[in-house]
Amino acid sequence: MLCSVEKRKQLEKKAHEYEQNTGTYIRPINLTQVENTGKDQRTGKSIHSEDVKEFLIKQCNIPEEHIAIKSSDKDDIEGVDLFADDCEIRYIITKYALQEGWDCSFAYILTILTNPSSQTGITQLIGRILRQPFARKTKVQDLDECYVYTFRQNAAALVKGIKGNLESEGLGDIAGRISLRSEEHTSELQSHSF
Repeated sequence: MLCSVEKRKQLEKKAHEYEQNTGTYIRPINLTQVENTGKDQRTGKSIHSEDVKEFLIKQCNIPEEHIAIKSSDKDDIEGVDLFADDCEIRYIITKYALQEGWDCSFAYILTILTNPSSQTGITQLIGRILRQPFARKTKVQDLDECYVYTFRQNAAALVKGIKGNLESEGLGDIAGRISLRSEEHTSELQSHSF
């Protein structure tokens, strides 16, 4: 989680420079997928949305107003214009709520804290972050990429499955630009030039 928090901070600096040079506002958002979100599901045996929120606030010094939870029980983004300059949300924590029917081109980072079994579900979730702001490239490499951080799974197998799904959906040109950097417990899947 720390790697994805640092990456989002780096991207925000790049986005601020980009805005100063072009007048175009971008606020990178980190989508975080957790195992549980329900108020009765916080057992300590799985990663819960409130655990992640607490970690972001206490360990990463993220202001609470920068964090939103989107679940069937709680919807902190309902009625919020995520593209507004005065919107403070930089982290959205969810379980499944953002896999289909949701789109925010400010979503640059996906942090997967689950042990997914469905490549299709993960591909759909990654699809949420493939859209660049206003469907245009910025010509700033860091802002023309999306980033996926994984936890609790074999990252190489995940990348292979995602590449296969992208290719089967006619996106072979994107699948060919996927690289992987591994760390001891965290892997980063970086998709170039979307």
